[in-house]
Amino acid sequence: MSDGPPEPADSAALTPAALRELLDRGAPLDLIDVREPHEWELVRIPGARLVPQASWLDGSALPTLRADRLPVFYCRTGVRTRAVLAAVHEAGFTDAVHLQGGVVAWTAETTPGPPGH
Repeated sequence: MSDGPPEPADSAALTPAALRELLDRGAPLDLIDVREPHEWELVRIPGARLVPQASWLDGSALPTLRADRLPVFYCRTGVRTRAVLAAVHEAGFTDAVHLQGGVVAWTAETTPGPPGH
């Protein structure tokens, strides 16, 4: 018996490289940051929209999902999106996925480091 939300299936996770490929080819995504506004101000993925975790857990954000776009959720490291995915999947949006490693992994993989590194 687990104390937290169920782990999303491996098929429900996108690597930063896979997300970059989808974005580069203009795939119909709904990129959603589930962090808090103060975190959003520090760093975000271009093209994302901010809808904090609580709005997904209480169901109030569910009507904002579009059937013609793949919901891709992210947070700082991927922990909060587990609970969001469980709620969204339970509501019938079984195609929803999350960014593995969150914005931390995205930044590490997509932001060039200092020269020589």
